[in-house]
Amino acid sequence: MKKPTKENLTEVVKARTINYDHHYQTAGWKVECWTKEKAENFLAYALEVNRGGNLNGKEISYALNILGAPQLNGMRILDYCCGTGISAIYFALCGAEVWAFDASSKAIDIAIKSADMSSVSKMIHFNVLDAQKLPYESAFFNVSFCQSALHIVVDYPACPYELSRVLKPGGKAIFCDEGLGYNPFLKPIRWLRRRKWLKCGGRPLIYPDIEQFGKPFSKTDIQHFNILSQLKTAFRSQLYRNGGLKKWSRTLIRSAEKIDAVLLSNIPYLRKYCGSVVITYTK
Repeated sequence: MKKPTKENLTEVVKARTINYDHHYQTAGWKVECWTKEKAENFLAYALEVNRGGNLNGKEISYALNILGAPQLNGMRILDYCCGTGISAIYFALCGAEVWAFDASSKAIDIAIKSADMSSVSKMIHFNVLDAQKLPYESAFFNVSFCQSALHIVVDYPACPYELSRVLKPGGKAIFCDEGLGYNPFLKPIRWLRRRKWLKCGGRPLIYPDIEQFGKPFSKTDIQHFNILSQLKTAFRSQLYRNGGLKKWSRTLIRSAEKIDAVLLSNIPYLRKYCGSVVITYTK
């Protein structure tokens, strides 16, 4: 997916929003009642749960630890590009007051109904918004959290400045995203995974993209995950056959991640080939 130009940016954003509405209508997203435990299991590292769980849960757990979960009482959190609101609902269940937005009205409709079913609607303020222009007060949020959207909003020059503006001094913007665009073996896998929703936009990040987005912030930190263990995503259906991870799957992934820890710690050059990243910007 090519980076939009200044001249066609408005039309690109509009087209992507329409396609995301279609995605949330047709890709199996539904209204659900979430408890704290159910949300934790959904977000959890898959090896630690018998059924369900997120195969990128180790990375998500790392990000949530930076955020301070599950002790979030008194915090103001921005769920940035919130999708169907699962993270926002979890933050509210942990005691935070949450402001959450997405460009897709269909996603927000699901999120609002799910929050109501989960008895946290008074703790969450959902809006349909363009990330390029946020209506929130300056220096309002303690932290923002975003899962799988930096590779889209990185194309919109105003986004990092708006995000930095609404964070308090010292506040953090935490992004969980897919791996960087340097690994040639990931290209066909990404094409296969995204071919149906390619029009929704986005492109693999590279280091200059991350640095450019970080210009309004004082510090940028990148945590890299998954070299060998990125195969867990490529072979998701086999690993989750019949609804849960098999013993051999757990053993294989654990072994791969132990090797990854050694490789990523001792051979920095390999980090650019990782399967996912957590990026933390500090204001």
